[in-house]
Amino acid sequence: MKLVSKNKSEWKRIDRIILNVNAANISFDDSVSINVDCSFENIAKGRCNLIIKEKKRNRNNNLFVHTDKALMVVNVFYNANAIEKLINFFSIKVNSSKKVKVVLEISESLMINTNGYLYVKDNLEIKIDSTVWNIPII
Repeated sequence: MKLVSKNKSEWKRIDRIILNVNAANISFDDSVSINVDCSFENIAKGRCNLIIKEKKRNRNNNLFVHTDKALMVVNVFYNANAIEKLINFFSIKVNSSKKVKVVLEISESLMINTNGYLYVKDNLEIKIDSTVWNIPII
């Protein structure tokens, strides 16, 4: 994310990240994973790589924000049945003019300025409390 000067009066906290899905593909080796390329709706610059994998152990959904590049990596873990349902929803999406959206509720707030630029001092890992998919079908 772009680093900018930290002026207290220009900054606000956000508790959710809204992503627009640009592309999604499925990887299959020992298990299925979905790799989703996203852009931000409520952050001005950067891109997001969302990876959906099968939950095997006590793994928590998380996001990692890089300071050296405009990239956020999100890891979401679902059971195999939920992954299959998500793949089915992607495949029946018929209206390509409307974007699929993903809303991530995060456990710690992030700071953005009035122009939407994200402030990140150090690499940052944050737990994701919930993930909500909005997949238009009509």
